[in-house]
Amino acid sequence: MTAVLVTRPGGSEDPLASALAERGYRVHAVPTIATEAIAIGEESLAGFDWIVVTSAAGVAALPSVPKASRWAAVGEATAAALEARGVRADVVPQATNGAAIAAAITEPAGKRVLLARADAAAEDLPRLLRERGAEVVELTAYRTVKAPETSAAALAQALADDELAAIVFASGSAVRGFLALGGTPALPAVTIGPKTTAVARELGFVVTGEATKQTTLGLADAVARVITLEVKRNA
Repeated sequence: MTAVLVTRPGGSEDPLASALAERGYRVHAVPTIATEAIAIGEESLAGFDWIVVTSAAGVAALPSVPKASRWAAVGEATAAALEARGVRADVVPQATNGAAIAAAITEPAGKRVLLARADAAAEDLPRLLRERGAEVVELTAYRTVKAPETSAAALAQALADDELAAIVFASGSAVRGFLALGGTPALPAVTIGPKTTAVARELGFVVTGEATKQTTLGLADAVARVITLEVKRNA
């Protein structure tokens, strides 16, 4: 049976692993990055017109979800994480990137906007909001850890699988973490979007598929489009 390697932090609990298994793939779920929450005081979240979260990990890292603020979530999974904590996102753009979320926030001029994100987040979102007149405060809610040692043995086992057909990446950090754990760009990559594709190609991968929608199902669909499913049958 055709196997694929999923490298997102969720491991076996990642919804992408389930989505690919439902499509008939055998999945190795080995995180090549991990997230670590950073202690945040309640006072850090007070007094903002908008709070922007760009991942479910960012939502989980917050000590509370102030209902006095309006909320913007970068995508459906992040919005669902917010809703699980009792807050409905006011803005969820169709495209999951900084430009889309900056454009989706209505009349930001003069508003205080908090960005609760990872330590290595891209700079386009705060820049675009400031260009539209917002007062932007950046808060590091969690850090990204590349190449967690706990994944080394599982990755070696996955790479020894003769039926492994592709590596699935949802961030440039995951690509770098994969290589730091001893992986090589020998297998084709399927990515979640253009930024991850650019990093993968820069580091030597052949990218055979890219999600048209930056969601779990969009990424699973990208795998299904380019990786032929082969099922072993008993003779």
